[in-house]
Amino acid sequence: MTLSQNWKVASNYITFKIKHAFGSTAEGNIGGFSGSIYFDTNQLTKTSMNASLEARTIDTGLGLRDKTLKGVKYFEVEKFPKILITSTKIEHGTKENEYIGSFDLTIKSTTKSIKIPFSFIKITNSGQFKASFQINRLDFDIGESSALLGDTVTIFVTLNTVAL
Repeated sequence: MTLSQNWKVASNYITFKIKHAFGSTAEGNIGGFSGSIYFDTNQLTKTSMNASLEARTIDTGLGLRDKTLKGVKYFEVEKFPKILITSTKIEHGTKENEYIGSFDLTIKSTTKSIKIPFSFIKITNSGQFKASFQINRLDFDIGESSALLGDTVTIFVTLNTVAL
């Protein structure tokens, strides 16, 4: 079945979690999504995905922690307001509806190439992209090494889309 078309993101859920002090986990979300998706399952070389998020929307449910995260030691949202991600290559995964994406992720002034496994399910004129992946926050100059805060951040993405 051909799934070749442009997709508009109707809703999105981007959440994260990281190990915190004494075995606890800090969780939160980020918003301000803007992006475009052209997804062709028969010609993945033509697929194009890019998105930006507003760093100022980081929300962990604790105002003081959010203020710290938005400050100079972490995301520096005044200087670097956007988090950017752009696909460079999409490949079929091992199972139906599974894919592996190579993306350039830019946080602050650092861009790194990462691989993100994701799934795509199409139902009539709508579809859902889902992914979870990990990054090392220190690779992007987010804070410094700490005994109280883990280095690995797990990110969960759900994009509910409609065909254009």
